[in-house]
Amino acid sequence: MSRRRWRITLLGALATLAAVYPITSLFNETGWVQPVVLVVALVAAVGLVLRGLTRNRVVVPLVQVAVVGWAILVSYAGSSLRFLVVPTTETLVVANDLGLQALETVQRYTAPAPLNEGVTFCLVVAVALVAILVDAMAATWRSPAAAGLPLLTAYLITAANGQDALALRYFVVPVLLWMVMIHTTARAQFGRWGTTASTEAPGTDAAPLEATGHDRAALRSFSSGGVRLGLLALVAAIVVPVVVPHFPTRYLTDGLGRTAGSGESGTVGFNDTLDLSRSLNNSDETPVLRYTTTGFGRNPLRVLATSYYSRGQWLVVGGRGPQPDQPQPLPPPDQRTDYVLTVTDNTLAAPRVAAPYPVVAVSMPGTPWTIDPVTRDVRVNRAVSGYRVTYADLAPTPPQLRESGQPDSPDITQDDLAIPDTAADLVRSWSDRVTAGTDNPLDKAIAIQDHLRDTGEYTYTLDLGAPVRDEAGRIVEPIRTFYETKRGYCVQFATAMIMLARAQGIPARMAIGFLPGTRVGEAWLVKASDAHAWPELYFQGYGWLRFEPTPGARSGNPPPYTVVGSDAGATGGGRAVDESSATAAPSSSAAVTQPGQQEAGVTDTSTTSAFADVFTLRTLTIALALLVGLLAAFLMPLTAWLGRVRRRRAAVTRRDLIEVEWAELTAHLRDLGLPPPEGGTLRQMREQFIREGHLDEANASAVRRVTTTLEKSRYDRPERTTPEEAEALQRDIRAIRHQVSSTRAWSTRARSFLWPTTGVTFWRTLPQQVGRALRDRRR
Repeated sequence: MSRRRWRITLLGALATLAAVYPITSLFNETGWVQPVVLVVALVAAVGLVLRGLTRNRVVVPLVQVAVVGWAILVSYAGSSLRFLVVPTTETLVVANDLGLQALETVQRYTAPAPLNEGVTFCLVVAVALVAILVDAMAATWRSPAAAGLPLLTAYLITAANGQDALALRYFVVPVLLWMVMIHTTARAQFGRWGTTASTEAPGTDAAPLEATGHDRAALRSFSSGGVRLGLLALVAAIVVPVVVPHFPTRYLTDGLGRTAGSGESGTVGFNDTLDLSRSLNNSDETPVLRYTTTGFGRNPLRVLATSYYSRGQWLVVGGRGPQPDQPQPLPPPDQRTDYVLTVTDNTLAAPRVAAPYPVVAVSMPGTPWTIDPVTRDVRVNRAVSGYRVTYADLAPTPPQLRESGQPDSPDITQDDLAIPDTAADLVRSWSDRVTAGTDNPLDKAIAIQDHLRDTGEYTYTLDLGAPVRDEAGRIVEPIRTFYETKRGYCVQFATAMIMLARAQGIPARMAIGFLPGTRVGEAWLVKASDAHAWPELYFQGYGWLRFEPTPGARSGNPPPYTVVGSDAGATGGGRAVDESSATAAPSSSAAVTQPGQQEAGVTDTSTTSAFADVFTLRTLTIALALLVGLLAAFLMPLTAWLGRVRRRRAAVTRRDLIEVEWAELTAHLRDLGLPPPEGGTLRQMREQFIREGHLDEANASAVRRVTTTLEKSRYDRPERTTPEEAEALQRDIRAIRHQVSSTRAWSTRARSFLWPTTGVTFWRTLPQQVGRALRDRRR
């Protein structure tokens, strides 16, 4: 095995590790580095062994993909492999779950994000693909310049997602290694050209020595020039960004690098989806808004509400069933107290507005606004920096709520009472056990709330742990997971109360918004980390009322009307609550996203079917476009390959097969820039291929053997050409093609692959062939 092969392989592996090492800045742990190093080493080892066994440049990366893919699956899903080799359906399930876990982390956390098994798995897979691409381009295809593309991609993963500029060493090290790869390969190719020239020198002893001396001088000049050019480019890459003005960051995709700006600048988007299966740790201290209030700052600020739950997610959907023309009437003034809340420095993106529920009146001069007739959410057409709302503090007494009776309002929809079929039996038995001994909706709701707030039985945590699976290995309904693990944060607690209340016939829905925030002087400051979710239950005559099943250490005390034994009315209920509880440590929620982040998985339109149709059409269009693009890109190579197969099958004798092989060789060399001389003899063609193809002595001998076999096939008796000679001919032709390709630029090799002459000729002459076939048929 040549030293050059070792050097290029080792340099490619080191360049890959250097390019992906900056990813350490995106995560708070480095546990992914060790498996990545092992995978890169495995890629390099497999490539070295295969390049010593075969010259086929397609087989090497394919085997690398197979071997490395098997090693990764054994490491992360070994128990699901049949005979430890064959992937099964369970293997796909495990890989999918790991991918979803990684996707969740990328979408929900800012850098540095926590490291988990899913992230590590995806990093190992991604780095393995980069390593295979780099090894294939640099060592197998001998095009280290092209290897810079996957190296740059790996580097940009970090550069595009980090909060700050990367340290200079992250850029310099992989670039230097890439330049060394180019220099090493170029020296080897240049030296091979010089050796060819010397072997063709006159037959004296002095001529080769003189040629060798010139070659060495030229090689030194070539090397020094290349080093100077590379260093100049590296210095320019470092200096130019310093002197060029920096423009605002624009992320290609949502991910770890998203940021909401600071203070008055920037906006905070609001994600309308809550996913029960995801663990969110939103510690973003970005200010969302400031407000003052004539009340006591104990009311959470609601942004939206939804009753639609599907497959572990709360989704905002509109138009499900008849819609009322006007919002539901508020309770009479003697059952509420009205306060005014004035907002400044609002960064919440349109169409959302945060306000305590329910809103009585809105003041937004110059900004059109509407109130949703079902949820009473306030919406705007464009973001507004400040506004004033009048809201009602509802505090009916428990006796009043106990006498309200069963809800029969026309505003109640089937979604307000729906329970997922996959967990219906569990929810009903769980609810019946919790509400045993109660006989009215309020006492049932209080029993459910007190049960979930019991810290001796339930644990508030942002770490949901591993998802629970059934006997078939499928992830169960998230409600069942919460029931079995008794672990969660506000989303899980609120969802549990909603489902348990619905099981008792009490309409319930999910509200999403912010906790009251932190008092700063005379105002209150709400941050992104104050995001929260809570349930709202419907009581006849009083509408939707807030409950708080999340343990008080995170969300404060529950409303006074939900406390057993409390008879606080609308006037005194608000003052009975300790203001300090409103500033308790905030609960995290999946509600807040950052600017530029798409509101994934949510349709806030009149119907969900329209979104589904558009999404399906868009997906189908993209898939068809990709398919057409792939077919167009590989049409010519596929045509050339099919023509080669057809011609070989049509060869009746060994003489015919030899002629086919020679025609394929000359066509391939023509594609690489070596057209045979016009009207030249076979031996003249041979010498031209040797000279202009820069063939070494071994491959020059291979060309001579090929032409000798061809001459013998043409001018001797057919039976004189043995099968062994035909097989040797094919081996020599493969070696020649490989040698000539290695001396050509990567662009030439790519063009010869994507635009082969035989494929182009077929399509150009296809109309004539069809016309000739039709004429022959008429005859």
